Amino acid sequence: MTQKLKQFKARHPFTSLMLTAIAFRLLAVILVPGFGAHFLEWLKPGIGIGDSQGMMFLSRVFYATVSLFTVSMVYRITDLLANNKDKAWNIALLPAICVIMPSFGIIDNVSFFLGLPLLLYGSNIVLRQQVLRDANLSQNVHRSSFIIAGVMLGLSICVWYASALVVLCILIMLGMKRNYQGLLMTLIGLAVILLLIGALLLLFHVNPCQS
Repeated sequence: MTQKLKQFKARHPFTSLMLTAIAFRLLAVILVPGFGAHFLEWLKPGIGIGDSQGMMFLSRVFYATVSLFTVSMVYRITDLLANNKDKAWNIALLPAICVIMPSFGIIDNVSFFLGLPLLLYGSNIVLRQQVLRDANLSQNVHRSSFIIAGVMLGLSICVWYASALVVLCILIMLGMKRNYQGLLMTLIGLAVILLLIGALLLLFHVNPCQS
């Protein structure tokens, strides 16, 4: 049995990682009432829900689902950086077995919970396109992908302000790599979504800085 599991992992590293993550999260969703409870607490004032067991269960399921996406992004980003699926699997195993993901610690901030997947997704797109460019597969690799990345990164800033520092580092990296076209496209996507969100906030008279 152990040998078969090792063979399956070698042939299907990503699938085996996600199955591991799903197994741990199923246990948490079923057996740990407090798993993802902070998200339910955040929802209550907005939609007026109560403390029913059904809503608590749905909160845990949603929390677990988002964390699966984060585990996936950790694997993919590490694989791109290391170009080694075994290393990517080993590193992504940590968030896979930590059911308190998508952070590496206890989450007490819903903006972080929602912003991190957006930040990781945008980072993954930029990194993948840069890897393809560095491999000389194309000098104009999916320019629209950088726009999508900019949109995702912009959304992450809107949701989780602290991610702006990471986004700045990504933009600097593109500049250092002399990928000026990718930098421009990313900035366009970033600017469009920030302006759009800003316009919507003004339209509905919402002050995001107001506590």
